[in-house]
Amino acid sequence: MCKESSNCPHVKELLDENRKLSGEVSFLKNRIAWFERQIFGQKTERFIPDSSLQTRLPLDGGAPTGKPPATETITYTRTRPQANKTPHGRDELPAHLPRERVTIPPDFDTTGMMKVGEKITEELHYQPPVFSVKQLVRDVFAADNNGQRTLICVDMPPRCIDKGKAGPSVVAQAIVTKCVDHNPLYRFSNQIERYCGFSLPYSTVNGWYHQGIFWLEPVERRLHELAFQSGYVQMDESTIKVMIQPTNGKSHLGYMMVSHAPELKIVSFRYFYTRNQTNVKELIGENYKGIIQTDGLDIYNVLMDFDDIIHAGCWAHGRRGFKEALKDDGERARRMLDKCKTLFGVEDEARTLGYNAQQRLALRQEKSAPVVGEIKSWLDAAIREVPPKNGIGKAIGYMLNQWDELIRFLSDGRIELSNNGVENRIRLLALGRKNWMFAGSEEGARRLAIAYTVLGTALLHGINPFEYLCKVLEELPRRKANDIDDLLPINPDLLRK
Repeated sequence: MCKESSNCPHVKELLDENRKLSGEVSFLKNRIAWFERQIFGQKTERFIPDSSLQTRLPLDGGAPTGKPPATETITYTRTRPQANKTPHGRDELPAHLPRERVTIPPDFDTTGMMKVGEKITEELHYQPPVFSVKQLVRDVFAADNNGQRTLICVDMPPRCIDKGKAGPSVVAQAIVTKCVDHNPLYRFSNQIERYCGFSLPYSTVNGWYHQGIFWLEPVERRLHELAFQSGYVQMDESTIKVMIQPTNGKSHLGYMMVSHAPELKIVSFRYFYTRNQTNVKELIGENYKGIIQTDGLDIYNVLMDFDDIIHAGCWAHGRRGFKEALKDDGERARRMLDKCKTLFGVEDEARTLGYNAQQRLALRQEKSAPVVGEIKSWLDAAIREVPPKNGIGKAIGYMLNQWDELIRFLSDGRIELSNNGVENRIRLLALGRKNWMFAGSEEGARRLAIAYTVLGTALLHGINPFEYLCKVLEELPRRKANDIDDLLPINPDLLRK
């Protein structure tokens, strides 16, 4: 019988096995907690510091112990907010909306009274969409040519749908319905029937959508080209279900690779059958030089093969693992989240002050660099103390593996602290998936990518998508593919012409 001693091989073997099993139990608990959060919990990454710290304040009214904190007087000027002009803080209805005056006659005798004013109450009303018909009239002339009577007619200008019944505004609304309002096209077909009194086959409306996307292809290609000419691109990916014939009742899980140029405010979507390093190379191109910012997904490891690419990491992804590990190891997770909150606070300060890249870099060197140094020292010590498979161990391992990429923001003021800029652009796709659920084919997925590129960029620049499409779908049929720069949604004067 082996004695219970720390030097006993049998006891050491049991202790090792216990540590291994404890790590596996912790790992499985974290997995279950993750699934519960996806189904029942909130997915926000907002971190609220420990509320228990409030109990440490001197609530008895006495002076706090220790050295009093240094104080300073700050003065500033601000614009006084205007008093509410309407009761209960309601906003006034926009002045550009048309007004209709409806006078309510008095229900009492006004004999001997003098009118001294009016009291106006405004209501917002709705009128269903109005469809109209535009008649394109061309004169026909008769010419006498050596006794032969010849009819001559003015040529039709290039149109969005040649020989079709739909004008640019209807095609624009079909695209907006699917890709901005996230409604399937059959609902737009139902609207036409409801408000016009005649029915159209779904295939006709779908054909309008296809033709509109056809005209937008050169716009999408030019936006993608300009995004990668900017020298700083954020990248991410998201899934999309695609029905590939024969479907056998199942859909294929394809991928939308999304690129975002923060400085030009351009977003670009590209569909790929699968997700791998080859697609990343194809997306970037052979001649790209500059910054690529991504999360820690292994497909982006291929960026290390390019000498002219600076690979930057994302602190939002780095902190995400610690947010998920709060229940696993609250003390360690909260410590790291507090440090990350400090880093994001520095970015908020630079944004509020309107700093350019050089000014933001100087602020980071002053305030963020010391915090990053503290984080690295803590990570190096903590990795030796926690099991690698539990939540906190995985979070620490992720951040250490990405460390070189994470600290790029300390050497270039252009680099954002996180990749949230491109993640926010994926919302258009995410909302659409909940409604139309899948793309009918791979070509359909590519058409969606074109639409999301053009409309997503327009939304980034505050341009009304419908008004923009009406303008460009009228003009594009008359242009060559290399003469469209003035029609891009990054042109601020486009809708003023």
